[in-house]
Amino acid sequence: MLDSAFGLPLHPLLVHLPVVLLPLAALTILGLVVRPSWRARYGIAALGLLVLGAGGAVLAKLSGDALAERVGIPATHENWGTILMIVSLVYLVLGGGWLLWTRRAEVATGAQNLAGVVVAALSVAVVVLTVLTGHSGATAVWGGSATPSTSPASTSPTTASPTPASTPTSGSPSASPSGASSPAAATGYSLAQVAEHATPEDCWAAVEGNVYDLTSWIAEHPGGEDRIIALCGTDATTAFERQHAGQPKPTEQLARHLLGPLVD
Repeated sequence: MLDSAFGLPLHPLLVHLPVVLLPLAALTILGLVVRPSWRARYGIAALGLLVLGAGGAVLAKLSGDALAERVGIPATHENWGTILMIVSLVYLVLGGGWLLWTRRAEVATGAQNLAGVVVAALSVAVVVLTVLTGHSGATAVWGGSATPSTSPASTSPTTASPTPASTPTSGSPSASPSGASSPAAATGYSLAQVAEHATPEDCWAAVEGNVYDLTSWIAEHPGGEDRIIALCGTDATTAFERQHAGQPKPTEQLARHLLGPLVD
């Protein structure tokens, strides 16, 4: 339901709610902790910002999960988003309760002041978490494309056809750490050859009858490095189809790292 609207993904739109409103609510509440005289006038406004911000964090999390089903899961961003959602809901309960408790109090009690200190600390934590979550999301989207990779595996999409190119490229075995000769590119690669490239520094994997050099993709993978490292030196067809079957973007990204066909 929160996947898309009018053909566009909702997540990039909904993330603006927590990114903007949660820090704004937190800063407003910090001001009310410091200046008790403002609470009667601005307490309800701060509570409204807090409700919208926390609700936005929930919507952003749900829409992000829906989007991940189509384009894959950026693990770091997913983890920060989950933490932010939980903390924002806790903040809504504690901060909102404190606002209602102290809004009309002309003289704050010791308990109210102590609760204000806790809410102030939580306000700072919410701002920090919002920044970290937003940064991880921006990194997942732009981190791999901001600086084009210069490793041997980063060939252009035009060379990523199902059949190997007749002319060796920078992604051909002649440039790989294994020192394989270029004739192998014309005939294909065996699973035994793939198994020789099973480290993060030299990572090959077979997927759906083709062999790919994923070395440079390890650091760029939105789902985290470990998911690619686990596939090094293996036939990763089942793992890839389980996670990305029918998803055009992961298939396109994989094609950029094509070495050649898998042979018996």
